[in-house]
Amino acid sequence: MKFDTTRWNSKPVPGGRNRCRLLCALLVLAWGCFQPRALLCQPRHVQPGQSIQAAIEKAGWGDTIIVARGEYRENLRVTTRVTILGRDYPEIRGGYNGHTILVTASGTILDGLHVSESGTSLSDDIACIRVEADSVVIRNCRITKPLHGIYVKGGSYVDIHDNRIEGRLDLISEDRGNGIHLWNSQHNTLYRNEVFHTRDGIYFSFTDSTNVHHNYIHHVRYGLHYMYSNNNRFFSNLFEQNVAGAALMYSQYIVFHQNVFARCRGYHAYGLLYQSMDHTSASDNLIIDNSRGVFLNNANFSRFTHNDIVDNDIAVQLFSTGEQNVFVANNIINNLSNLVVDGRKTRMVWAADSGGNYWSQYDGYDLDGDGLGDVPFKIQNVFQVIETRFPEIRFYLFSPAARILEIAERSLPVLEMGTEADPLPLMKPVDNADVPWEKTHHLSSDSSPVLAVLYFLVGGIPVLFLLRISRRRRGN
Repeated sequence: MKFDTTRWNSKPVPGGRNRCRLLCALLVLAWGCFQPRALLCQPRHVQPGQSIQAAIEKAGWGDTIIVARGEYRENLRVTTRVTILGRDYPEIRGGYNGHTILVTASGTILDGLHVSESGTSLSDDIACIRVEADSVVIRNCRITKPLHGIYVKGGSYVDIHDNRIEGRLDLISEDRGNGIHLWNSQHNTLYRNEVFHTRDGIYFSFTDSTNVHHNYIHHVRYGLHYMYSNNNRFFSNLFEQNVAGAALMYSQYIVFHQNVFARCRGYHAYGLLYQSMDHTSASDNLIIDNSRGVFLNNANFSRFTHNDIVDNDIAVQLFSTGEQNVFVANNIINNLSNLVVDGRKTRMVWAADSGGNYWSQYDGYDLDGDGLGDVPFKIQNVFQVIETRFPEIRFYLFSPAARILEIAERSLPVLEMGTEADPLPLMKPVDNADVPWEKTHHLSSDSSPVLAVLYFLVGGIPVLFLLRISRRRRGN
């Protein structure tokens, strides 16, 4: 049997060896590109006494720097994309000089750090963490003794979550910075952060298309301070014990859903404040125990639906400048005053075809059983109209004089002064199942039983003294 050897004796293909070398080089390059990153970049470890900044300067693009627990007195400048990962919250102290950490490299990740002691110059927008890059992630960090906590200047697609930011009580509110400050920024996500004792909790300025959810903001001036920013969404946040839960100005297309605005107390305190806001939507929010629940001035084309507005001094305060706002399917329960109007009449739409709102003070009737009151609910009484012009009269809200005015208004139509009315008041509260009442179980309390007893005793002393004098006179 003979073998065909023609193919074995064929001449070499020109350039075949070079092609083989090229193929091998491509295979090696492909292996380098696709092999696990752990084989390419070993993490760099930093121990107390070593410099984190030195590790940053030696790091390559995408390296991980692992910082051990301890104290590091330095100001960091992150100019290369790295991940700085803290073990047991190592504290990076800036010595009250400049930014504690300045990030200018896109894609940087800060995780598990304790960052403190930024400088104190408000004019320079100093922060514990200052971000001037895109796609930065700040997570699981503790920030103490800041001016601003986290300040994003011009960076977009920034992810800020699970951080705890505590401001400085040794500074008056006006001298503090904000917890999270966003300027000229878009497409960010802020969630599960706690901010307290700063000037404002979260500050928006020229910042669009951002989602803010599941944050806890308390004991600040404005929980959310907001200017010139559009197309943002806020949902499932808890704002409590601030001067204002949210103060929004000069913006449009904002969505509020399932938030809690609670216990904002003071002369100029508000749960939710709109100033020159258009095309907004507020639904399924809980607005409870505030000096003023909702305040609207020059708000237009906005909707308030399925909110629970409960136990506020004033449920809603309106200026007569708004156009085509809709206020429907809300529960307005146990507020001292339902409505204060600055002006003669608003253009608020108080009812849709399916009905208006539920008002706990409504005492009308429903003869046809359709669930809607057969007589409109007059939202303002004469006392509340007078209160608009003379806020001091609120002191007499529960006095006999206020009751007499209310009875006289019903008896003598000539006393009618308020024109706002819900034409289709609901006989039963709306089942607003999405309102986050469960968050009220976590509301903090500053009350003290001991102080309450002392207040009662001290307050009762003058009364007892007068009774004693009266008895003596009767005895004489």
